[in-house]
Amino acid sequence: MKKNLVFIGDSLTEWYDWQERFPDCRVLNLGISGETVEELLDRRDHIRSRIESPDIIFLMTGINNILSERYEITGPYAEVVRNLATWYKGAKVVVQSLLPVDMPWIKNDTIRTINRHLAAIAREHTVEYLDVYSSFVDENGSPKPGLLSDDGVHLASKGYEVWAKVVEEYLNR
Repeated sequence: MKKNLVFIGDSLTEWYDWQERFPDCRVLNLGISGETVEELLDRRDHIRSRIESPDIIFLMTGINNILSERYEITGPYAEVVRNLATWYKGAKVVVQSLLPVDMPWIKNDTIRTINRHLAAIAREHTVEYLDVYSSFVDENGSPKPGLLSDDGVHLASKGYEVWAKVVEEYLNR
């Protein structure tokens, strides 16, 4: 039986063909370009109306908040996770780490700190945390060459391959 996968997030999620990457699954991509955590929280009822019988819900959001230097995302993020965990008790909810960026005004230490908070939110709501960030950085904590696009935020094809491989490894566990 095909697994029902749902991907929720921003442009990073929206701009990838998850269905093509996971043809043995039914995939619903609910990514919206430019969306912040608060905007995701605002559309939660719409999301709820779109999802039917999910097996796994992958969530990655927050980078648009960080880009506009709004770092306090844990409150609305926790609410999104709480909603998903409550609404879809039979599904696995997977909080994915934020990815590194190559922007002069954002330190990747900031993203690592936020990722620690996201992992804590996942534990608090008894959902899973998937560290994608570590696959994107070298031993110095800098983004690996060729994974990010020229804008320093979005992913190059190779970056999507890396992310999809982490998701695939999770699915194969």
